[in-house]
Amino acid sequence: MTSVQNHYDRLLGPLYGWMLGDGEKARERARQELHDAGISAGDGLAVDLCAGNGLHAVPLAESGYAVVAIDTCQSLLDELRESSGTFAITAVRDSLETFRRHCPTAPDVVVCMGDTLTHLPSREAVQGLISEVAASLAPGGIFVTTFRDYVRGVLEGPARFIPVQSDEEKILTCFLEYGRDRVIVHDILHTRALSGWEMTVSAYPKVRLDPEWVGAQLGQRGLQVCTEPGQRGMVRIVARKI
Repeated sequence: MTSVQNHYDRLLGPLYGWMLGDGEKARERARQELHDAGISAGDGLAVDLCAGNGLHAVPLAESGYAVVAIDTCQSLLDELRESSGTFAITAVRDSLETFRRHCPTAPDVVVCMGDTLTHLPSREAVQGLISEVAASLAPGGIFVTTFRDYVRGVLEGPARFIPVQSDEEKILTCFLEYGRDRVIVHDILHTRALSGWEMTVSAYPKVRLDPEWVGAQLGQRGLQVCTEPGQRGMVRIVARKI
């Protein structure tokens, strides 16, 4: 098993855009997701934690925000810079836990989308990030996170093998292995070569988070919390600073 960063540097980073499928359709889903979460147009600061290739950062910038996009994967940040055009997006290679050092002002929006919150190493690390987000938000600011419920939504048997994406040249499948506090995600990539199919396997941990616990942590820090279904089977939590 490798670290989250090494896993993305070695395997998932170069595949990320391919995994999303049609780029414009994926971007439109992201726009809809931001709208559904109650994020409206604005001219303040938005922070995208683990921004990847800009799936949510670009729509936020389209809506008028100056965006700080943070990720640890250089190849994804390079893709983001290429797709950002003239939008006000600052791409930063750093840990999401240290995002405040890159915020010139209090953010009006902080997003942590696409099962990113589970990439943190422990519930204590999640608590630390939540504290930083709550302290950093401007009055009336909004925090939105989406992640998979690996506590209640436990898969068993063959259901733990999940097809992710495929075409004539590549097939990506993942396998979930549940532990007490973490789930190990095994990504299995088959790539067509002259000699046949070649297999690459890499695994990384995700922390198992109870959505009710995450919501309670946000509420304890003075945020007004709403938990609701998100896209593609994820949980969406929207928290606003009163």
